[in-house]
Amino acid sequence: MAVKIGFIGAGGNANWHMDMIEDVPDAQIVAVADLALDRAQATADKHNAKAYASHKTMLADEDLDCCYISIPPHQHGEPEIDVIQKGLPFFVEKPLALRQDLMDDILERIEKHNIGTCVGYQIRYLDIMDQAKEMLKNTFINAVQGHYVCGAIGGWYTRLALSGGQITEQATHMLDLMRYVLGDVEWIAASKRQGAVVTADSLDATALGAGSESTETAGLQLHDYNIWDATTLLMRFRSGVPATFMCSCQVNYMFEVLFDIFTTDFRLKIDYDKMTVIRKIDGETQSETIQADTSPKIDATFIEAVKTGDFSKVRSSYRDAIESLRVSLATLEAVQTGTIVKL
Repeated sequence: MAVKIGFIGAGGNANWHMDMIEDVPDAQIVAVADLALDRAQATADKHNAKAYASHKTMLADEDLDCCYISIPPHQHGEPEIDVIQKGLPFFVEKPLALRQDLMDDILERIEKHNIGTCVGYQIRYLDIMDQAKEMLKNTFINAVQGHYVCGAIGGWYTRLALSGGQITEQATHMLDLMRYVLGDVEWIAASKRQGAVVTADSLDATALGAGSESTETAGLQLHDYNIWDATTLLMRFRSGVPATFMCSCQVNYMFEVLFDIFTTDFRLKIDYDKMTVIRKIDGETQSETIQADTSPKIDATFIEAVKTGDFSKVRSSYRDAIESLRVSLATLEAVQTGTIVKL
């Protein structure tokens, strides 16, 4: 029997997931809701689904098995609560929200109603992450460093109050990956950089697809740029491992994510689609690059969990994902207060 899926949000990220779902057996997209009905209609037509301008109407009218929530960070809250009230398992894109109290409230409702969840940290599902974790089991990790650099994008992303900035909206992928491999963070110190010259021409206003946001509203945000140009973190994990991390959205000439792990026996350089192992063999430094299987697995994993009721293979539940977002929120606090923030 097909798993009937409803989407809340029809922006770029939602469309990426819908394309992946087309290749998942027994998965059927039946409804798409977006504040911009024309965008919902265009997406629904592509997948032979029904379009809605309101997720509330969609949830009332459709007999769904699960729901995807792919909306801008500042719009989280009501959609999750409404989906939980319907008793539906749901997949939600990162970041979960911009406030700890809202996430805590949603989590309480999830656990009260025993709702299965999956959060969009898809890098966890790469096969090289399994290999990295296995290799690190029996070695001493000295230190790690990471970065996430790219160019600036437009729309609601440019407003700190709407996106939480790069450290919350984008870099959360790398911070989550560090948590997945190293465990939880104990404390954070951080600093920021601002002052880059930003013009309409230097932003890609279409990059986010203005998902679940009217064109007019997204356009109004284009020139109101107040996110940080760069952020640096000094962290210590509860395991004792020290780490540094840097992100910048003013590196317009490249896109690169890197997770670099230095152990006493070898070095792992993880760059999303590959992992390079560097070590000495017979007195000679050698490196081996392992290509990752980057075929998407997160959607198939979630849909299988919905079918079976077994969410044990989901690698990032709502509860776990809260801990990753707490790192970003603690970074904001550390920068704004100039203090070390303990998690």
